Amino acid sequence: MPRWYHRGPRSYGGSAAERKDSSAWTVPAGKGVYIAALRFPEWAAWRDGDFRGAEAVLFKDSVEIASCSVGARPDPERIRIIDGHLWTDIAGDGHTQVFCDGYHRLTIPDEELLKGFIVEKDTIRTLGQRPGGGGLCYRVNGCEVFSSGAGTVFGPFSRDSSGTHFVYGITIRKGDASTTEFHIMNGADELATVTPNKGGAIYDIRVRDGTVYRSERRGESPSSLCLVIGDSFHSMDVNATEDIHLCKLISLDGEMMIKGYSIVGNLIRHWIRYKGGIRHQVLSSMGVPDIYADGDNLAYLITNRDGRVTRIDVADKYFPADDSLFLKIRSSSCADYRNGRFAAALSDTSGRRHRIFLDGRMVPLEFNGFFTSLKINE
Repeated sequence: MPRWYHRGPRSYGGSAAERKDSSAWTVPAGKGVYIAALRFPEWAAWRDGDFRGAEAVLFKDSVEIASCSVGARPDPERIRIIDGHLWTDIAGDGHTQVFCDGYHRLTIPDEELLKGFIVEKDTIRTLGQRPGGGGLCYRVNGCEVFSSGAGTVFGPFSRDSSGTHFVYGITIRKGDASTTEFHIMNGADELATVTPNKGGAIYDIRVRDGTVYRSERRGESPSSLCLVIGDSFHSMDVNATEDIHLCKLISLDGEMMIKGYSIVGNLIRHWIRYKGGIRHQVLSSMGVPDIYADGDNLAYLITNRDGRVTRIDVADKYFPADDSLFLKIRSSSCADYRNGRFAAALSDTSGRRHRIFLDGRMVPLEFNGFFTSLKINE
């Protein structure tokens, strides 16, 4: 039986040595492809809202290694893969319980949706959104470090040698008009406050090594899309007739770039742009849910009008999907491309015959439920 297999939640277990070592749960679980899923009992009609018996499951290269209950209201956002471990949380009764591989690790004294989650040695950092417009809270091991009663989490939660960074937005109303004021934070300290210029938009903000990066449209025209590095603006040279979307910041080859897509007539152009121009692009009349880059190589899935995966392209190699199954990728987080290896978790929307695209072949996994995320550990 795999080392971490159990049916929690429960108190932290493992061997006697592991029970004494409070940091045992932070040890990376080794190289491999890790896939998380929501699984239900065979009799549960979860598509009709019957979520009884729901549990999160972690697979490594298609082999189940951990599982735990996720309560009466399962939420894919509350299931995470970190260093090959399964991290889950359940909110209710005025608090949020956090588990690793099914073992209880932390209690947060409030009900929060954890939009940010970082594990570092024996420290757990969380960025929680409170329900019903109750604001947000940054915590370290459950203790409040910073909170905002009106803020909404915007973008990712990150940590590096320069600190712990996050961004939140507050809606500012002036008469009939409103705008969003973005606060860029390093822990409890504010680094900067930015607002979109007139007719413009801010799509994403991130901090890396103390430098603030923004994906921003400076005017009403799509062609005014810029990558902002500190106080320096770099035009992304988007065609003024293109209808742009997403425009999220990503790190590729150590450089911050913008990933998005444009609608051009009946075609969709997915692209990754940087200061020097376009790094990657795919122009297709078929569905392409997302693109994944690994250096000079690109991978993506092609879907039909129903969203069913028909083909997988990896570094100019083509792999047909099984057209007898209704396989879909439920979100961009269900695929990863790293160090020359691409993998994708495809859920069977009409049944239980799921597939993992692994090392150029389809690996079957049958269960009642669906995949929630996939990560490659190298």
